[in-house]
Amino acid sequence: MIIRGTNKILKTSGIKPVKNTDEITSELPGEWYAGLLSTGKQGKLAIHFLHHPTMLTVLVNGKSLNKALPVFQERSENLIKRLGYGKLLFQYQLQTEPQIFATNSRSMLSHMNQLRYNIEYHLAMAETIEDTNWDYIEDVHFNYIFSRNKKYMTPKEILDALMIDK
Repeated sequence: MIIRGTNKILKTSGIKPVKNTDEITSELPGEWYAGLLSTGKQGKLAIHFLHHPTMLTVLVNGKSLNKALPVFQERSENLIKRLGYGKLLFQYQLQTEPQIFATNSRSMLSHMNQLRYNIEYHLAMAETIEDTNWDYIEDVHFNYIFSRNKKYMTPKEILDALMIDK
């Protein structure tokens, strides 16, 4: 599993940025981009994982990438099953050893920045971090429209196409 972290999350987690300019060549397993989000609660942050190329959003409470990875793997599996794409679960290779690199795609960072404002709004609406409905926020972004290869698609449409191919 490849994780590409923003400079901010790598620095916060105490991970030295490693460049890897390899481009992905297949839809799955793909790679996950990770960035920090404000929760609107003092001293509380969350980590946003965005899968390239399926554009699935997974959210984890916390600010350290190292501590979040076991929770991320569990939340990712639960999300994929909850959305009805359990057949694709093994192709994501979530149980493999994570390889952490610096980000290499400005377009993915752009997508993450667009999503950040919406996700931070949802996070700020909860009175406390414990009241945050993480699953709901992930589900909302499952129908978010992305520009991909000069087409507009949702993660649902991307995953539906992968299910047909398999």
